[in-house]
Amino acid sequence: MTIVPSLLVTGILAIIFSLIFLVWATMFVQRKNGGLVLILLSIVMLLVGGGLGPPILGIIIGAAGTRINAPLTWWRAHLSVGLRSFLGKLWVWSFIACLIAWLLLFPGSTILGYFFGVNNLNLIPILFFFALGFLLLTVFTGFAYDIQHSDRGLLEKHLPPHTATA
Repeated sequence: MTIVPSLLVTGILAIIFSLIFLVWATMFVQRKNGGLVLILLSIVMLLVGGGLGPPILGIIIGAAGTRINAPLTWWRAHLSVGLRSFLGKLWVWSFIACLIAWLLLFPGSTILGYFFGVNNLNLIPILFFFALGFLLLTVFTGFAYDIQHSDRGLLEKHLPPHTATA
């Protein structure tokens, strides 16, 4: 999908905006409006031929990026302490499962087809939905993890310092 009439220009623009997206996502997303810039770059990638999947993922990642260094008050109000604790502990496992699912989807499906002759077309959407589901779960558990660690930091700030006893 593209709004550019030339395939050559479309390809060049898709590569340029994908590289800009990559640099922004890895180096500048922590800035004040970093998540919004990521969302805008995703929309531009969609319009200049960057595919459908990468912009959708970019919008999800950009939306999560808008919450970097945010107080997450909505999450604090709607998640019980026990659920936040459980989700916070689940974060690392969710991240590992998400990484494995995406690796199975992108290089994994190609490797399975090329080296092992596994050419099941039903496998791709299943892996995609697992990867997308684990990505969303990782975002939610990441919010809980951040709340848990920020609460711990606030608690340590307000506790009196420990005094050494001789």
